[in-house]
Amino acid sequence: MRGLLRGTLYCALWYGSIVAGFLFIACPLLPLLLFSPPKFRKCGDLLFSCWELYPTALLKIFGVKICVSGDHISPNESAILVMNHRTRVDWNFLWAAMYQACMPDIACHRLKFILKDPIRHIPGPGWIMQMNGFLYITRRWEEDKGRLLRTLDYLVSLRRRTQLLIFPEGTDLTKTSKEKSDKYALQHQLPQYTYTLHPKTTGFSYLVQHLQKANYFDAVYDLTIAYPDYVPQSEIDLIRGQLPHEVHFYIKRIPSSDIPTHELMLRKWLEDRWSKKEEILKNFYEKKSFPTEIWPTARMLPLQAAFSFWSILTGTTILLLIVSPIFQLWALVHAIFFIGLSLFTTGFNQIEMGWYWRWKTYPFSAKYS
Repeated sequence: MRGLLRGTLYCALWYGSIVAGFLFIACPLLPLLLFSPPKFRKCGDLLFSCWELYPTALLKIFGVKICVSGDHISPNESAILVMNHRTRVDWNFLWAAMYQACMPDIACHRLKFILKDPIRHIPGPGWIMQMNGFLYITRRWEEDKGRLLRTLDYLVSLRRRTQLLIFPEGTDLTKTSKEKSDKYALQHQLPQYTYTLHPKTTGFSYLVQHLQKANYFDAVYDLTIAYPDYVPQSEIDLIRGQLPHEVHFYIKRIPSSDIPTHELMLRKWLEDRWSKKEEILKNFYEKKSFPTEIWPTARMLPLQAAFSFWSILTGTTILLLIVSPIFQLWALVHAIFFIGLSLFTTGFNQIEMGWYWRWKTYPFSAKYS
């Protein structure tokens, strides 16, 4: 029972902060999109970067230690991040890892996930990620190719140095997914993996080639996540309060000059990286550590400030939803709006990009850019 209460509190604070940020900050920014999409994107990225400090602070308060080693991540690079997908909740710990990985640079990172399309329908998190420009894919390549093309062209046009995170395995490591991966390995005469799944290479090779052609590609960051004690497989584990004591991340930066340009070579390159990742994870679970030294704990003052701000904002949101008819109407209108977007469009981010290209052709656009 104690674990359930602990987990419920953790998830409630996490989810409440997203709803609070959506209603209090993100929604009031919507009119800015009409006048200046570039400024809207800058404000949206800043909002999300500030929010990311909150789950980082929550993990520390709830006793989860995030251990990061390897290369630092530069927020000023246009990069692709590839990561193994050990569990459904890897993303929950990634915010804290990114905070530590980018600490030498005072700039906020602009991390965008490439996610399965159904996630955008989740009330609150799905909506705010749409507004933050996350990429949603359907696993139908012709449609996904169009979405990736529009998004990459948009980011390049904005000159926004962005970090795109992709899970090449396509799903988390479970008994069922491992059986499928082993079957694939057998059919293609590949080794069977224990700690990873064989990666899908189509999306990765397309992302890299498109950014290379746009001369807007600085590096690939290979992130490896591992759990030395308890492995929370799904969100249910978090609700039950079954959090790991430690989560380890190992980061390897590969500069663009070392990345091939031909599609087949890119596919082979990623497969080779995954073979190395399998070996790294094998050594990790034998020694319970990665080969490089763990970085010192990140600065605490920003986390303390974020915890105070987002906790107060969440409490205020709950109070107003109970006592204020005006705020209730505000929440209802925006909820209906985003439900409509989820049901009848391909997402807010696609609308944002479509409006940007129209706005750019208007004579007055230079006034607001």
